[in-house]
Amino acid sequence: MNHRISIVVVLLLPVLAHTGSPSVPTMKLVREVAIPGDLLSAARVPGSDKLYVGGNNGKLHFIDLADAKPKPISWDAHVSYVSGLAWTGKYLISAGSDHQLIWWDSETRTKVRSIEAHPKKWIRAIALSPDGKWLASVGDDMICRLWEPETGKPIREMKGHEALTPAGLVSKLYACAFSPDSKHIATGDQIGHTNIWETATGKLVKKIEAPYFYALGSGHTAGGIRSLAFSPDGMLLAAGGNVWGDTSTIAGSKALVQIFDWKSGKKTHDFQMAKNNFIFERIRFHPKGSWLVAAGGAGSGQKMVFFDIQKKAVLHEAGLNTLVFDIVLDESATTLYGVGKGNAFQWKLQD
Repeated sequence: MNHRISIVVVLLLPVLAHTGSPSVPTMKLVREVAIPGDLLSAARVPGSDKLYVGGNNGKLHFIDLADAKPKPISWDAHVSYVSGLAWTGKYLISAGSDHQLIWWDSETRTKVRSIEAHPKKWIRAIALSPDGKWLASVGDDMICRLWEPETGKPIREMKGHEALTPAGLVSKLYACAFSPDSKHIATGDQIGHTNIWETATGKLVKKIEAPYFYALGSGHTAGGIRSLAFSPDGMLLAAGGNVWGDTSTIAGSKALVQIFDWKSGKKTHDFQMAKNNFIFERIRFHPKGSWLVAAGGAGSGQKMVFFDIQKKAVLHEAGLNTLVFDIVLDESATTLYGVGKGNAFQWKLQD
């Protein structure tokens, strides 16, 4: 397979600064690697520029963006969409719309085990706990399951999301995220319901309602919480997605980020992007919690948007020329990696 590779060292994405706000790094594109298909998920090897990428064609890809001419290594993995990836050190774990969790040897990239983790249902997301002791998966059976990440042994199931929307249509469980201390896991669904569970016991400790993430139109549900992220201090929980529209009804969509003090359930931040036509597919906090970045995916006119947490304001909007479905920050938040429609990206974040 031939892969087109372009390396750009001076290109700055257009950034719209909002006056009166503190400075935020600009985005300098330093690598862009073409990989066929829609790239839906990414996992980074800590302390490196190495990425594993999953696509809508069932393939997995490995690229080292530190190479002068990065060349992807690709192999068949799932039947179709690779919707989640997690790297444990010993294993790469992939999740797909084919109901499977697959463990891969991280050195040889050979299959170690495959589990039908959510029978006959799309696995929408997976997450590895910060302490490395837990793997969570969520799927369209509306169940969150915990696994031992090294052995694949099932630990427990957590049930508490409604299978049907208020209109009686099938719902989806899109997102999951662990707290920084690994003691809690949050799960978010299509109708704006977020549940927070105690990891060690599976006890449901909090429910948060975010109804702006849900709407009904054209005979089917739309919107939904597509991504969740805890703040580094574990006090806040951010949800990203859109007010109206999904991959089949984008017109008029408004990307949305809401942040909550999850223990009280109080909404602390509300960022509705009024003039756009896309979904926030992934959100990430700065390691010190000073800002949050959200990536625009399905739709049009996509942007990478930085939000100031303290001032509750948009800092910058960086225009994108493509869809971005997943993003990863490095440990110092000086490098941002992204994957999207036919490309993997590496940006340097500079003051």
